[in-house]
Amino acid sequence: MIMRSALVAIGAALTIGTTSAAAQRSVPTRDSLIAADYDWQLLSLRGERTSLNAFRGQVLIVNSWATWCEPCVAELRTLLALRAAVPDSGLAFALIAPQRREPVAEFVRRRAMTLPVFLERNAAPAVFRFEGVPTTLIIDRTGRIVLRHRGAAAWDAPKIRALVESLLAPAVAIPPR
Repeated sequence: MIMRSALVAIGAALTIGTTSAAAQRSVPTRDSLIAADYDWQLLSLRGERTSLNAFRGQVLIVNSWATWCEPCVAELRTLLALRAAVPDSGLAFALIAPQRREPVAEFVRRRAMTLPVFLERNAAPAVFRFEGVPTTLIIDRTGRIVLRHRGAAAWDAPKIRALVESLLAPAVAIPPR
């Protein structure tokens, strides 16, 4: 219950300072244990085939975005800032553009983006429910989607950083009584 309350507070905090609050939605999903579909097939910008399986066991931030989407472009800076603030090797990012390779590769080259960018090799699995761009998911190490947010957000906000760090923290064994 405490984690659900924390996720609701984080969801509310995400809309602060972003574009239209009515166009955004954060849905904490911790209690529902929605499993990510790691079989989603992707392509690197060099044309190499991969899937989300490459990120299994890590805390994963999946961001569906597009080069023509101004809110998507605006939030990229905050994703980079989160990466810099939480340099843990157990944290992975997958920025996935449902576009053709050429405009995405040119965009990435011009901006010297350092986060991993992929293209869809096939449509996103239904479990991800990408209803528009930008949409961002946070997936924990066990493969559960713990947060889904549609719309631009400040991903470097202290509450998001705290959530990510808590997901990265090693599990603490509770000694028996």
